Amino acid sequence: MVARAAVTPELEGVGNIGYAECDNVALQARANGYVEKLYVRATLDPVRKGQALADIYVPDWVAAQEEFLSVRRMNVQDKSLTAGLLDGARQRMRLAGMPEAQIRLLERSGRVHARSTVIAPVSGVVTELSVREGMTVTPGAPLFRINGLSTVWLYADVAESAAAQLKPGVPVTAHVAGLPDKTFNGRVNAVLPDVNAATRTVKARIELANPHGELLPGMFARVAF
Repeated sequence: MVARAAVTPELEGVGNIGYAECDNVALQARANGYVEKLYVRATLDPVRKGQALADIYVPDWVAAQEEFLSVRRMNVQDKSLTAGLLDGARQRMRLAGMPEAQIRLLERSGRVHARSTVIAPVSGVVTELSVREGMTVTPGAPLFRINGLSTVWLYADVAESAAAQLKPGVPVTAHVAGLPDKTFNGRVNAVLPDVNAATRTVKARIELANPHGELLPGMFARVAF
């Protein structure tokens, strides 16, 4: 039996692996202080979620915490007055930049904690390291930027004449030179609105899952759409 059907030709391209920009986290200082200890020494150091990155001594937290503990030790008959004073002390700690976890630790332990430990919120690699031990930091000062590697973006060059066939969601298979026996599957995330005047190509941004961290930024890849 013979049937007539439309055949969509396979498109091919080449490109490079890059970080997924939607999978990065910037960490900033919450209060005035200075960096006592760094646990990460250089960019591209790998980190795990929950890992300590730095210890920062925050003098402004001491007075706010001592005020809270003093109010809690007060022997006041009017419990509602005590509760109001405690709420006010908590608010002053928040205004000093103390996170809720630090406030709860103070309430449980009854001891002043003047140091803040910066924790990695995601696993990945440190792509920006803006502080060194002994540096003074102010609120909002950049400390670290971490890029996750569970997902990566592949930027593939495709002929301008074929770009109209690419849409977000189109499935893709990719092969990288460093892992010749493996095939990686993904989908087109976007076709970037820019044409290279020299090569007459456009870039397709492809999202690839990378659960084992095998795909690294900078790797060369061949792709088929």
